[in-house]
Amino acid sequence: MKLLVPPMDGRTLKQLREAVPTVEIVIAESKDDALNKVVDVDAIYGPVSSELIKAGKKLRWVQVTSAGVEGYLFPELVESDIILTNAKGVYAIHIAEHVMALILSFGRAINILIHRQRDEIWESRANLPVIEINGLTLGIVGLGGIGLEVAKSAHALGMRILAVDPTQTYQPDYVENLWRLDKLHDMLKEADFVTICCPLTPQTRQMMSTEEFKCMKPTAYLINIARGGIVDQEALIKALKTKEIAGAGLDVTVPEPLPKGNPLWQMENVIITPHMAGQSPLSSRRLMKVFTENLKRFVNGEPLLNVVDKKLGY
Repeated sequence: MKLLVPPMDGRTLKQLREAVPTVEIVIAESKDDALNKVVDVDAIYGPVSSELIKAGKKLRWVQVTSAGVEGYLFPELVESDIILTNAKGVYAIHIAEHVMALILSFGRAINILIHRQRDEIWESRANLPVIEINGLTLGIVGLGGIGLEVAKSAHALGMRILAVDPTQTYQPDYVENLWRLDKLHDMLKEADFVTICCPLTPQTRQMMSTEEFKCMKPTAYLINIARGGIVDQEALIKALKTKEIAGAGLDVTVPEPLPKGNPLWQMENVIITPHMAGQSPLSSRRLMKVFTENLKRFVNGEPLLNVVDKKLGY
């Protein structure tokens, strides 16, 4: 059995070889090298392309390193029998921490104070719109691994949790209500913060647009750590300018990087981070744990973890 992987450090390679010594690990030094070597491999770890899938005549399994898979759902993979697994759960803890950092920043007016610090201004407390998040309502769009971790963290700080999800049925005690997506507008009307934690699919593309922002409270904030395409960015800019909503914390935008001159850059009620919510010194360790377990299961013919429904996109 052969596994194609990108260049790895010696320690990681040793870990893989010790975990499954019967697997031959083939290292692809470049895209062209991968196309040459993929012909007789059984599995791939890392990013794939349509060309790579077509060239992999024996390919049965692809493990990608991201939770979102919208970039891999080309026909050659979707219409094949190749199993696709993702990194669901790997990034949940630190993404939830990033969400809470954004919520707390708006709560304590850090978004404004950063600008004042840059301008060397000791701002009067009377001018700072601080709020207490304890007792406020957080609406979560997508209650998967990341959404659940966000809910847990927010609940620990005293927030009331509501959520919508197309398929999730598990509702922990700290989530007051879990609805299907047809209740999105109802949730938006109640939420003081709305956090996007769902994958980008045809169903969710630009699901947050003009009508959704009209549903939100004028004191509410949008937090997006998922994919920029889930939010209609022009509608968001208009909602921020007209004060339909109070602000937005954006780790993702359309496009990325956000171009210079985009009005979002200069808005004091917007916090922009460069798609780094998933960054953590511990994520590679968690990812390798998931992959190693899946590799053992693959060799033994057992069901894999984090199998993606390629038709649904998650």
